[in-house]
Parts: sequence; C-alpha cells; structure tokens
Amino acid sequence: MGAYRLLFSVSVEHAYFSGQVCKTLEFIPAGPSVAVLNNAGLLVKFSESGVSVFYQEGTLSRLRLYAEDGLSLVFKVFSKDPNFFRYTVPGVPAENNQLYFNNQSVTRDAIGKQMLHSDPSVTDQAWAYTNADPFQGMLDRKDYFANVAFVLQMFIADDEQGLCSERLAASARKFYIRFSANQTYWKYYILGELSKRNVYIADLDNTIQFNNAGSILMPGNRAAVLLQSSTAIPMEEQSSCCLQLRESGSMGDKVLIKRLPNASINQIVGEMMNGKMENISEIFIN
Repeated sequence: MGAYRLLFSVSVEHAYFSGQVCKTLEFIPAGPSVAVLNNAGLLVKFSESGVSVFYQEGTLSRLRLYAEDGLSLVFKVFSKDPNFFRYTVPGVPAENNQLYFNNQSVTRDAIGKQMLHSDPSVTDQAWAYTNADPFQGMLDRKDYFANVAFVLQMFIADDEQGLCSERLAASARKFYIRFSANQTYWKYYILGELSKRNVYIADLDNTIQFNNAGSILMPGNRAAVLLQSSTAIPMEEQSSCCLQLRESGSMGDKVLIKRLPNASINQIVGEMMNGKMENISEIFIN
C-alpha cells in the first residue's frame, strides 16, 4: 500500500482565540461527498480548526477521471460553541444567507497564504443566498435550522493548477480562512461607596482609555459612575487587558482594585452610539 499524500488542507484562523487558531469547529462531509471520498479512496482528517484530505500515492490518475465530470467536496461546518457568532465578524448571517467558501477564487495574504476570501479576513461578502446556487443539494432540510457556521466547497480540477496536478507545490495545497473578532465598547458601572469617590480606570499597558460619562441612576434608585472605553475593544477568549480602578486625590492616586474583571461574552447588549448600533459589554463593580 502506497503512502498517503496531501490533496488539500483548509485551516481556520480566528483572532478571538489564543494563537489565532480557531476552536470548537466540526467538519461534516455533505451527503454526496461521503460517497466521493469512499469511491476515490481519499482519507480525511478533521480537527477543531480545519480539515485535511489525503490521496494514496499513485492514484491521482484515477482521481482525474472523477475530476473530468466535475468533482468537488462539500463540508458543512458547525461550531460547538453557541456563542460563535457573538465574537465572530461578520456576525449572524442575514435571513436565508450562509457563509460560503470555495477555492475557485483564491487571494494571497501578505505572507503568501492562500485565503478563501478576498479581504484580509472574512466579511459579509462571504454570505451566499441559501435558496440558490451554490447551495442546491448541499444542505439538508434540518441544516437550515441548525447552527451551521459556514459551508466549504473544494473543487478538485485536473488542469495544471488543479488539485489533481502532479506538479502542484505543497504550499499550493494549503488554504486558509481567517476570522476577525467582534469588538465591544466596555462600560463599567461603579456602584455603592465606590461611586462616591473620584475614580478612574488605568490601563497598565497604556493602550485603552476610559472616559468618565458621569453619574447615572440605576434601577432601584442606585447611583453609579459610568466609565466607558473610548474605542471598541476586540473580544478575546482570554482577555489580555490589565485594568485597575484608581482614585485621584490631593495626595496622589490610590489603587482601589488591582485587577478589574474584563468583559464577558455573556454580558453584551446592543446600543445606539453616534447614530450606529454598537455592541456594549457591561461590567458592574460594587
């Protein structure tokens, strides 16, 4: 039995995760692709961040016969994290749309990686209408009600630059999808006795500024001081922000809380800011 060689791989990068490697993904071959994989003798390896397909050495000629009739492999990709679209740009697809990627139009990034989208990271340009091509026959009825993250279709062509080519470089068989992380404005509500003091937030890395939006009245007639980030902050699985609550005084500043809690993926609301709907992370400090 000959050794197996890489036909293609697709790796998914995500700025939300440490090391930019996406997690929690599950790649499921669409029904017709299962038969193709078996009949063509292809080997598939899955991970939480990608899929790799291998062919047995010496069998590319057989694969070309399939390619002559138009060959592609389709994978439905699910996220096991129900919050996936909360921290992922471009967010939840519009009605009857789905993120869709294929290798028919590849863009190289700054270091030469083959990206399956035209922009540096995925945008809403990757949405495709699910009631028209290319989705016909790809999705089962139940998939329209499931948490499908995206659909991947890899065309296996028999031309010189196609995946069936003997001359194709190893790097030309590797493809990438890159997601950027959603961003939120952080709002700290300072409650209780702390709200009576001259407080501010200091970023130990000196990259984020917080503005004092003044005193507000919370439900239950509770007074609070609102401290808000001046810019939106990218979401991270493990936030690297190091924020302190300090008090300004005539004798110098005083640290009140050495490490403020960072924003949580579970405490995000939508709010109009400067005429635009923005994501807001709310953090309450007593």
